Amino acid sequence: MSAIRQFSAGMLSYTKFHTENAMPTIDDVSRLANVSKATVSRVLTGTRGVREESRVAVLRAVEELNYRPSFAAQNLASQSSNHVGMVISSQDESRASRVLPLLSRSVRSLNKNLMVQYVSDATEQAAAIDELQHQCVAVIVMGSVMPGLPENVLPFEYAGNTPSEHAGYDFTFATESACRYIMNKGHHNIALLVDTSNDPASQQMIEGYRNVLQNYSLPFNRQLLLEANDDVEQALLTLINSFNKYSAIIVKRDSYAAEAMRLLREFNIAVPQEVSLLSLEDSPLASLLYPPLTCIAWPLEQMLEGCVQRLRLLIEGRPLVACDAKAISGRLVPRQSVANLS
Repeated sequence: MSAIRQFSAGMLSYTKFHTENAMPTIDDVSRLANVSKATVSRVLTGTRGVREESRVAVLRAVEELNYRPSFAAQNLASQSSNHVGMVISSQDESRASRVLPLLSRSVRSLNKNLMVQYVSDATEQAAAIDELQHQCVAVIVMGSVMPGLPENVLPFEYAGNTPSEHAGYDFTFATESACRYIMNKGHHNIALLVDTSNDPASQQMIEGYRNVLQNYSLPFNRQLLLEANDDVEQALLTLINSFNKYSAIIVKRDSYAAEAMRLLREFNIAVPQEVSLLSLEDSPLASLLYPPLTCIAWPLEQMLEGCVQRLRLLIEGRPLVACDAKAISGRLVPRQSVANLS
């Protein structure tokens, strides 16, 4: 088959994937060029012994996809990279301050050094991941991430999509626990504030929220499902200014709860007497708010252990699915931000 026909055949089978995903991988180049991954690797590293038509097909696929081979992909076997990257969302700075010292020590135990970048939005996050991938054996991301990331990009708050996947935090269970706790206090109109409905963690939160509503035979009100989308103030103002009835708000982050408390005070809405608040985080901020914030606490040590385990397997070239598949659950920390209406 000629190089052009070879490339075209792969293109026909790849068009749908390419239009839906932002970060192409070596697998995508392989499919588009209709050659093996080994051939792609040989072409990209300049190894001899590749047929000219295959080389042309790979190079055209790379250009079409705007594929940039990661440093990790090219050097994983030889372990030539001494760095692990970490990208931290500005929303997670408080959480990161607790994680970074522990993670840095764990990375050093793997004979690697940690490189950190802070980002403020999804565009900056994607650029930071792309940059660090070319310098690091792996990149850990703290904050919401979209699905379809390369294998060597490891979300810290990993939310597995199937029971067979490696361990991650169980946002479904955390949200179910939060809803049941609030409902047992007499609340039946509960708003849920997530990052964005597209990321896996938020999808699990929505799943848990809907599960509890269904178990309590309560209707799902789409207008009580809020998305921060990098503007949590606007999301909360939409709720406050609506005619929807609600007596409690469950949020993913303590910073969202702090913003909710500020806005509710400005509208002379008392917390928790009129609106209760519960967060799925429990950072140092939670106990400093007034009233102190009730939370489903993140088990940071377990999260860190799972992340380091995935990192070790990646560095050793072993499949990530070899990790323990037990989901990690949070624990309830009751404080004064939830009123008893019963």
